[in-house]
Amino acid sequence: MKTLLVTLVTSLAPTPESQIDRASLMDSLRDLPAHRTAQTTPDNQHVLADTEELLLERLRDMGLKPVEQPIEWTSGGVIHIPTEKGWKTVPDPEPKTWRNIYVEFTGREEPDEVIIVGAHFDTAAHTPGADDNATGTAAAIEMARVLRNYPMRRTVRIVFFNLEELGMIGSTEHAAWTWDRVKRGDESIVGMMSLEMIGYYTDDPNSQRSPIPPIPNVFEPPTVGDFLGVIATQPSAPFARELVRAMKEAEPDFPIHLVDFIPGAGEMMRDVRRSDHAPFWDRGFSAVLITDTSEFRNPHYHQPTDTWETLDQERFTLATRAIVGAVWRLAGPITEVEAMPND
Repeated sequence: MKTLLVTLVTSLAPTPESQIDRASLMDSLRDLPAHRTAQTTPDNQHVLADTEELLLERLRDMGLKPVEQPIEWTSGGVIHIPTEKGWKTVPDPEPKTWRNIYVEFTGREEPDEVIIVGAHFDTAAHTPGADDNATGTAAAIEMARVLRNYPMRRTVRIVFFNLEELGMIGSTEHAAWTWDRVKRGDESIVGMMSLEMIGYYTDDPNSQRSPIPPIPNVFEPPTVGDFLGVIATQPSAPFARELVRAMKEAEPDFPIHLVDFIPGAGEMMRDVRRSDHAPFWDRGFSAVLITDTSEFRNPHYHQPTDTWETLDQERFTLATRAIVGAVWRLAGPITEVEAMPND
């Protein structure tokens, strides 16, 4: 009888993906300052620091308790700034401390089993950074807003990474911190997903390129940029397949393209390592890249034209729905009925 009640309640209750709000998602994206980078003059680095404070404020306004993870980054005393006439070198006084920020929803039944969702919020030096990576950051904010109302069996940790554009510095720090926790026996990692550019889509013929050539009977590169890509190494393939299954359950009509045959930690295919999942691959964790494939589709990648007006808001919302719904399913939904004692 209890199993029947649980199934009935779960089927009638609103799912997290149904609570994703396009206006809220776009507000979060547009609120992020442009040119939020450490790769600028010291006088302008406050924009990135202001972004850290904005994220903390937004999460606290939800009633959450974000954790700040300090990152010591040294430029060596000078920093190279892009200009219209080329690069120039300016003094960059030391030291500098930046921050990762994360929130955690502790699992009710398996709190030591952790799903990590990460997105970097810094930009390249000369771009507003709408797709790269305000889309991933806004989706992570929306995930936090929605999942705070959904108890889950496993723990979900949502991490906002800093300094990705300078060599994945924030995620490298967090992956090392996670590895220490795993070695101590404090937690085990179910899987990590990096949300990296998820808002640009097109139906134009030949709009999609691929860094991976065709592999007979294994991989035929798509040619139209109308899908969300999920990229995994061979060791991460089981987690990636479960993730994609859950994404399709949450948003059945949204196209998702899975690549799950990358050998090792992607060392032979450098283009698949260019985001915050790579330090987790290097530590042996199951991790995936979730992406619209950046410059292999989006002509505004790392350009001054990477603005919110270039995004496909409808498909960006559908992508967020698929991701949030999948994380909830992988974490294990809990209903109030399940908390009731057996008769």
